[in-house]
Amino acid sequence: MLGAKEIEQVIPHRGHMRLVDEIREYNENSGVGIHYVRDDEFWCAGHFPGKPIMPGVLQIEALAQTACFIALSRLGYTDGSALGYFTTMEKIKFSHMVLPGDVLELHVELVMSKMRMFKFHGIAMVGGKKVAEATFTAMMDFRDKPEKSE
Repeated sequence: MLGAKEIEQVIPHRGHMRLVDEIREYNENSGVGIHYVRDDEFWCAGHFPGKPIMPGVLQIEALAQTACFIALSRLGYTDGSALGYFTTMEKIKFSHMVLPGDVLELHVELVMSKMRMFKFHGIAMVGGKKVAEATFTAMMDFRDKPEKSE
């Protein structure tokens, strides 16, 4: 199992935008990430006041971050220098609410890879129940960071 420190060595997400707390297992083609949904997360106060529900877009982002970890690890970019950008999201379905206190399991599987493009299918689960599902494509950016101009 990998924790926040090891995850941040590979993907660039930090602070409130890192939505993967652990990687429980992974290989070149699939993996399982974990997000512990807490009642102090930034979205709780506004989505919705008094009855916080994790936004679906953040559930998909958590799946994508898990997939990004898999893709960059597969390619050997484990120093945080590469980025992954969404290019498509399709077949998105939400079937149950995700609430503070839930443990969101992020199951991703590689569907296709071609050069810098990676297509994944992801299923988010809570307590063995599917809560969200999506197929998404991302382009990996391996360029060096631009130098600061004076």
